[in-house]
Amino acid sequence: MDHNLQHCLNLLNENDKEIKLKALKVLLDICDNIMKYPDDIKYRRIKVGNQVIMNKLLPASGGIECLFEIGFQEDGEYFFLPMNTSISKIKDVKKHLDDFQSKIINPQIPKVTGTKPKIIINKPTFLNKIESMFNDVLQYEDKNLQEYTKKYIPIDVLQIGAMKRMRSLQMNIKSKKSIDNTDTSENKITIDDLLIVELLDWFKNKFFTWVNSLPCGICKTSCKFNRTEMPNDPRVSRIEIHKCADCGKEEKFPRYNDPKILLTTRRGRCGEWANAFTLICRTLGYDARLVHDETDHVWTEIWSVASNRWIHADPCENTIDRPLLYEKGWKKKLTYVIAYSRDEVQDVTWRYTREQEIVLKRRNECTEESLSSFIWQLNERRQSAHGYSAARKAFVTKRRIMELVELLQPPPGMRVSDDDDYGGRISGDVDWRISRGEFSEKHEPNVWKIPEDVKECKICYFIVEDIYELIDDSKKVIDKKNTWINGIYSCENIFRKIENDWNNVYLSRKPNSEFGKIIWRIKLPSNRYLENFKLTAITETFENGNIKWSVIGKSMDTLKKIEIENCKNFETKSFNNSNEINIIAELTGGNGDNAWQHAQLFRQNLNNPDNCSMTISLIFK
Repeated sequence: MDHNLQHCLNLLNENDKEIKLKALKVLLDICDNIMKYPDDIKYRRIKVGNQVIMNKLLPASGGIECLFEIGFQEDGEYFFLPMNTSISKIKDVKKHLDDFQSKIINPQIPKVTGTKPKIIINKPTFLNKIESMFNDVLQYEDKNLQEYTKKYIPIDVLQIGAMKRMRSLQMNIKSKKSIDNTDTSENKITIDDLLIVELLDWFKNKFFTWVNSLPCGICKTSCKFNRTEMPNDPRVSRIEIHKCADCGKEEKFPRYNDPKILLTTRRGRCGEWANAFTLICRTLGYDARLVHDETDHVWTEIWSVASNRWIHADPCENTIDRPLLYEKGWKKKLTYVIAYSRDEVQDVTWRYTREQEIVLKRRNECTEESLSSFIWQLNERRQSAHGYSAARKAFVTKRRIMELVELLQPPPGMRVSDDDDYGGRISGDVDWRISRGEFSEKHEPNVWKIPEDVKECKICYFIVEDIYELIDDSKKVIDKKNTWINGIYSCENIFRKIENDWNNVYLSRKPNSEFGKIIWRIKLPSNRYLENFKLTAITETFENGNIKWSVIGKSMDTLKKIEIENCKNFETKSFNNSNEINIIAELTGGNGDNAWQHAQLFRQNLNNPDNCSMTISLIFK
C-alpha cells in the first residue's frame, strides 16, 4: 500500500466507529460512481459545501486526505478529479478502502487466554487534539529558543513607535479634557499595550509573508495547488504540492509547525503566522496564548495587565481587541474556539460570538460536560506539576474566574448593540477568501480619474493576471490596479472564479445568488468633452444565462443611459456633455444548481495572460 494512503487510513482509524463508517461509505460511493461513469463530469466535481461532504466526510480525521489520495483536487468551490487521473489507481484505492471497511465491520478478535486483557477507552479525537496542542505551546517557554528569537525583534524601533503612539494619545486625551472637561482617569492604556500595536504592524507589514501559492522555479508564473503529501520531518505538519500549469514543474510548500524555523522562512498562512507571533510575544515577556478556531483560523490572545483581561490580537489581519471580527465580519459559523497557554486551556468561544444558542447547536464533537471536565483535568495536571508555584496557581485561578465572568452572556434584552463595521477578511487573496465565505464586498469605491492633459486613453482589464491598466495616448501606463475589485466602483454578488480542471477564469455571480451587478466609474477631465466612447468585452453565457450591459453618462443636470446590445464592439458619440461615465454589467438567469455559473464575464484560458478581457476607450476634444 502507498505510504500516503496508509497514513490517511491511520488518521481515519482514529475516529469513532460510526464516523469512520460514514466517511468510508462516502469515499466508496465516489469511487464506484467514477468507475461506472468515468467520463461523466458530474461525478468528478463535488461541491465543497455539499451536505454529504460537510456532514460525513469533513468531520472524520483523514477523510478529505483520502479523497485527495483518490486523485481529487480542490479549487476553492469544488473538489474535482482531473480527466487524466488513472482509473487503475482509483480501483487500487477502493480495494484498500474495502479491506479497511471489512476490518471495522468484522474485526478479528484474538483468542485470549490467561489474564483478562486491560480495557483501554480511547478519548475522542477532538479531546486528543486539545491535549496535544496544550503540550505543544510549552515550546514557547524554551529559554534558549526565546534568546534565539530576540535576534529577530527590532525592540528599539518598536519601543520608539510605542512612545510616539503614547505621546499622541496623551495629547488627544489632554485636548479632549480641555474641551469638555472629560474625566480621563479610566484611560488605562499603557506603553506595554501600545507596544503590542507596534508589534502587530511590524509583524504583518515587515516581517512575515502570506502564501497563496508558489511561483514556478523555472518560468516564474504562479503555480496552483495540486495535492498534499505526508512528511517524514516531525517539524512539518504536511507538504503542499503546487504545480505549474505552463511547464508542469512541481513546487513543494512544507507547512512548518516549528516556530524556530518560521523565524527564518517567515511565510505561511494563519497557522504559521500565529505560531511565530505567539512565540515573539512570550519572548517579550507577555502572557500570551495561542487561540485555535475549529472552523480553521488561528490567532493570539495577550493578557493586558492594565485592562486586567485577555485581548484578542490577530497578526494576519493586524487587528487588536476586535473579537467579533470573525462572526460579524467574516461571517464565520463558529463552533469551538480554544486558547492554549503555558498555564491552562480555556474554552473562549463565548468571547467571539453573540449567537450563543446557535453556536451551542453546532458543537457536536463531545458533550459540554465532557469538554469542561477534560479541560479542568488538563489544567489541574499542569498546575500541579513539579516546580509550578502555589502563588502562580492562585493567580491563574483568580484570573480564570474573572475571565469566566467576563464570558457570561447577558440576557437578550440586556445585550449591548455592536454596530461596528467589521468588514471581511484581508489576509489571503480575494478568491481564497470568497471560497471560504470570509469575504466582505465592502471596499473603497474606485473612481478612475482621467488626467486633464490626456487626449486619448483606455482602461484595460486582464483577468488572468487580474490587473487593470490605465494607458494614455502615448501608450504609457499611467495607473495600475491589482485585483478586479480594486478597479470597480461597486458590486453585488460577484466573484472571480478559477476553474483549474477547465483551465479557465471568469467573473460570475456568487453561488446560490440569482442576481449579480458590477459598476465601473470614470471621472472625466473638466476641461474636455468626450468625443467618443468605446467598449469591448469578452463574455460567455450558457443555458439561459444573461448579461445586460448599459452605460450612463452624467452631467451637471442630466443623466443619459444607453443599453448596450453588443459588448464585443460598442461605440457611441452620445456623451459629449458628460463629466462622469458609469459602465454597468448585470448578471442573471441560468438553470439548476449551477445557474450562477451560466453568465460569465471575461471568460479566458489561464494560458493567455496577455489577452485583454475588457477595454474602455475614451477620446476627448
